Amino acid sequence: MARRSFGGYLSAMIPRVLLASALIVAAACDRQPAGRTSCGLAALAGPTALLTQFSVPRQTLSEPPSRMPARLVTRMVAGPALPAIVGRSDSLLVIGVDGALPAEARPGFGVLVLDQQEEARGVMLFEGDPVEGAPRIGDVSVGTATLPLIGIQLDPGKIEDPNCPFFPDSVLP
Repeated sequence: MARRSFGGYLSAMIPRVLLASALIVAAACDRQPAGRTSCGLAALAGPTALLTQFSVPRQTLSEPPSRMPARLVTRMVAGPALPAIVGRSDSLLVIGVDGALPAEARPGFGVLVLDQQEEARGVMLFEGDPVEGAPRIGDVSVGTATLPLIGIQLDPGKIEDPNCPFFPDSVLP
């Protein structure tokens, strides 16, 4: 029996893991009202698409926007949406998440999403390290952790299904 290299093993397993993840999400979404299956898939694909947008010239924010709402929605990738309070410290933003993430969540950084009219849509929390080369525009406070905040301005249609918004207004009090 021939052995695969470790890299070959991972390459062969990635499509299976992605397919299994998609099936689990789709099954969970089938319990939702009709048409919500796409929301589960969008919850996984949209954040990945968001990160790829940092490679598009003139979308990455180099400084915090001058206009921000007092409150906005923060969402953990494929997780819950929570309200957040917006503040400033010197010239940087401070986003305070109001609520607890699931115990297994390990956020590493946040991405402030602005639409093309410079309106803040919300903050997406990701695990891992921030996008390399993206300037820090502030911090996100989640429980006892303080995470770097980076930002992007784009057409939300590139990353989210309009029927399944990442940052629903209904989360805000």
